[in-house]
Amino acid sequence: MASYCPHCGAPSPDEARFCMKCGRERLPEPKQPASPPPAQPSSPPPAQPSSPPSSPPASPPPPAHTPGAALAPSPVGAFFGRTFRGDWAGSVQAALWPVAMLLIGAVSLAIPTYGQDDEVVFDFTDRLRVALALLLQSVGGGFEFTGREERPGFGGSDGSGGLGMGSDTSEAAVEGTASLHLVPLTMTALWIVALVIGVRVLRNRLVARGAVQGGGGTAGLEAAVRVALSVTVGVLVLALFAQPEIEGVELSSSPALAALGALVLGLAVSCGVLHRVDAAAAEGGSGGQAQPSAWARLTARPGAQSVVRATGTALRALVVVLVLCSLVAFVSLAQVDDLADLTDLEDAGISPLLVALLVLPNLAVTALGIGWGAGAEASVRGSSSMYGSGRESESFGLAELGDVTNDWAIVGALALGLVCALTLGVLAARRCVGRGEQLLAAAVFFGFLLLLAGFSGLGVELSGQAFEGGSGFGGASSGSGNVELGLSVPEMLLFGLLWILPAALLGPYLLRMTGRGEPPAPPAYAPLATPQAPLATPQAPEAPTAAPTGPPAYAPHTVHIGQQPSPAKPRGGAGVWVATLVGALVVGGGVTAGVLLWKDTGDDKADGAGKDDRPSVSRSEEPAGSPSETSSQTPSETPGPLTSQSPGAPAGTDRVTDPEGFSFAVPEGWTRQSVNPERPGQITYAGSTGREEFLVGVVTDAPYTSYENFTNIERHTKSAPDKSDYERIRMEKNTFQGRDGALWEYTYTDEAGRTIHALNQSYIAENGTEYAIQLSWREDFWPAGEGAKTHTTALDTWRLTE
Repeated sequence: MASYCPHCGAPSPDEARFCMKCGRERLPEPKQPASPPPAQPSSPPPAQPSSPPSSPPASPPPPAHTPGAALAPSPVGAFFGRTFRGDWAGSVQAALWPVAMLLIGAVSLAIPTYGQDDEVVFDFTDRLRVALALLLQSVGGGFEFTGREERPGFGGSDGSGGLGMGSDTSEAAVEGTASLHLVPLTMTALWIVALVIGVRVLRNRLVARGAVQGGGGTAGLEAAVRVALSVTVGVLVLALFAQPEIEGVELSSSPALAALGALVLGLAVSCGVLHRVDAAAAEGGSGGQAQPSAWARLTARPGAQSVVRATGTALRALVVVLVLCSLVAFVSLAQVDDLADLTDLEDAGISPLLVALLVLPNLAVTALGIGWGAGAEASVRGSSSMYGSGRESESFGLAELGDVTNDWAIVGALALGLVCALTLGVLAARRCVGRGEQLLAAAVFFGFLLLLAGFSGLGVELSGQAFEGGSGFGGASSGSGNVELGLSVPEMLLFGLLWILPAALLGPYLLRMTGRGEPPAPPAYAPLATPQAPLATPQAPEAPTAAPTGPPAYAPHTVHIGQQPSPAKPRGGAGVWVATLVGALVVGGGVTAGVLLWKDTGDDKADGAGKDDRPSVSRSEEPAGSPSETSSQTPSETPGPLTSQSPGAPAGTDRVTDPEGFSFAVPEGWTRQSVNPERPGQITYAGSTGREEFLVGVVTDAPYTSYENFTNIERHTKSAPDKSDYERIRMEKNTFQGRDGALWEYTYTDEAGRTIHALNQSYIAENGTEYAIQLSWREDFWPAGEGAKTHTTALDTWRLTE
């Protein structure tokens, strides 16, 4: 017999402790069962059984329902009421884990003095607050400096300021702001891991106390809201603390944004961990007679289960890919020579590899983007009220990677992109059901990756204003600028689709080749039990089932649970392996290479077929390029046989022997180019991509010294229209292999607008022939040290063969 809730008047079973509508605890009602027995003996027996069923049961509900109807909360109000009356102690303990992780990271960054040996400007407290502001960017905080400085201007206090202003004083003031946009994804990952640990401890606590059996099946969601609010309060307190003022400069950590980011992340992570608590409570509560919650009904649907499986698969694939790319990026950075000099961290006593650990996932996303063909872009913009505005940008992709290192680096980057794409395809094939769910997992993975690509960059914004004040005299000037460095999201969108879609389609075939079996079969869907389900009785007509005498009929859509078909034997294992890998590489790498070649068409046209956009190494008294007195012998345009891989060539280089009578080591893969008929005696060795090359000038019976020839060429180089912005770095006499020579180092801008760094060593051999070994390298990549090392290797291995 159903009874009624004294709070909202809703009917509920007698054995239910909590109301199924408002969630409140139902108080025992001893007076109602005691009143009917005295009334039955007093009245006549025949009339009593007929009247109580009609009138008495209908009269108690209205008094109980009408007073409480105005005070009955809505389902949302009841949910938040249970949330705020719940176990806050366990939620606060779970929230302490990520807050403590932020504090530990800030203390670790504040311990070094950063080169402050004698005069300490930033003490430990200031460094701690700055480090907190820096790390709070991992959850959405800001990092902005604001300052103002005033100083005496043109006026004078004694009335003799020289401007006829009497005793008025003019003051000058400068104010400005500087903000840094950098999300240290390493701290974001550690923050999430710490929160997961704390929430898992809370989940075990809820299960052990049996708190999941009440509250309408939403105890997990209620705990998730409490944890998210606790984390938000903790992050807000840290953000308010991380706003120091140092020597008139104020630092803002954007507490509101940090709290909002912590709330969103905390709620997402907590719900992801605690939603199973509600599902388990709905499956095992009240012997199957309690009505399932809305959350349990939602997660029990096949579509919702597919979304959950696809999201879990995408997150697992993302973690594997980020770990792999992080390892590759860290090892690649460790191989860079003079990394401390390039990053200017040597004076502060900080290892650049430690700084790289803080942004290692950022570097991993960039490495994956480059491996798929996207480029890392760096742009600088500036504007001023006096000088106008300007913008410069550079990009670094596969072509630039090959120029800085060698062609094998491009192969390695493409291999990394291929492995990461196939990792997603295989995981989707193993964990997802059907093509639709696999593609959904790939789409979720791609969405997360684009989100990380958008947040993995670095941005710096500067703005300032300077003005003068005084009686009858004043002026103001302002300027702003910003620097942005990060992965190109549009290119990542394009190339990511070219890699992820084929990998998701090839994943099931690759999984089948490995012998791991077929993809998982869809689970049998059974709707949640309703209160009427246990009362159903088996029907008699279904019992007599005669066994068929003939073979079973074929039903194309029948699913035989527990009877798996025998797996088909893999066909042509090695051949299918090769075909799959080649197909993925052709689809992803081929399209990537095609787009890159299309993008570089303009640069290739500007370079020209003869590669004549470099300073001439002419050895005559006439302007560069005049063939009259450069050489007494003209080499043929078709070079003779060259020998490479000879003994004595360092690793990563090839020793080449030229028909002109010399031999030296060039970077691996560089070959001899065809000789320009207009410039005989100049031999070029270059790679397949880029602007870097060796130019060897040969002049027989030179009537001058190498230094005199360099000074003559320099005069013509300064006025050459295709070699603008010439700037000498050094020109000096030296001795090379025991002979008098000269060294000339300079920079210039070629016709394509690229700044070229040239290093030329010249000397006159015993036979009177002058040899000039010039290396041309792009100035953007010269600070890495690879260009100087390449030129030094060439000089160390230089030999004459005639």
